[in-house]
Amino acid sequence: MTFGTPARIERDGWSLMLTPALAELPSGRGPELIDRAIKIAGGAGGEPLRRSRHASTYQIRLGTSLRGEAEVFIKLLDAPRGLKAVRRLILRSRAQRLHAILDALSAAGFAVAPILIIGEERRSGRTMMVTARVAGEPLPRFLRGARGMPAPRRKLLRALGAEVARLHRAGFIHGDLTPYNIFVANGTPPRFSLIDHERTARPFFNWERRRLRNLVQLCRFELEGMSRTDRLRIVDAYGRAMDGAPPRLIRRVNAMLRTRRLRDTLGGAAKPAGGSSSCRPV
Repeated sequence: MTFGTPARIERDGWSLMLTPALAELPSGRGPELIDRAIKIAGGAGGEPLRRSRHASTYQIRLGTSLRGEAEVFIKLLDAPRGLKAVRRLILRSRAQRLHAILDALSAAGFAVAPILIIGEERRSGRTMMVTARVAGEPLPRFLRGARGMPAPRRKLLRALGAEVARLHRAGFIHGDLTPYNIFVANGTPPRFSLIDHERTARPFFNWERRRLRNLVQLCRFELEGMSRTDRLRIVDAYGRAMDGAPPRLIRRVNAMLRTRRLRDTLGGAAKPAGGSSSCRPV
């Protein structure tokens, strides 16, 4: 299932693509959402739920619990600079590229956040992405709740490794595959949803290093309810699903993790709580 052909409108300097999913909001809340998204983009959104180096994410609720409530996330990507700004003049806008990659992921059978609005500010090149909440809960929270259930937790992590392998076999590399960008809907089998696809792509070069980098992004965090052996299970399941060579894969991921940890240390980045980020079994 793809997201369909979006309608286009112009509002306050923004070129917005409105997907058919916008009309499915409870009580016809689409126009209200457009107004609130424009106000947030103009600086009237208060403190963001999350701020990264290049984007701010806001969480809002539309409607009431009695009439039907929708939880919506508005992500504003900063204006492109340097070579990215030049690229914007030559290629499609980031909004168009983002819509295309999310559409391709959905068509390939991957669960992604339902898109409501994608837009670009014509003057600056800032990008807006408005999505509904995905099913389930973030992986770190899910793991905390599964601390006393080792067998289901291990099964889940092996399923996660296989899901990342499925993503790579389909030709996609996630731009930021951290545990916080993975949502889990419990079931048999569990259902994974991936978010934050601004840098997700189908690369034509440096393929192996890019896919290993996704594993490093997953393994470098110390999470409550996930041990180093648990992280090994993700890599082992991934290797078996990809090429059947987990030992070689684990050695390469460990080497990349050591490099990443050294870079974080020299750059003054805070260590994840808990110490080592190695995938090495204990």
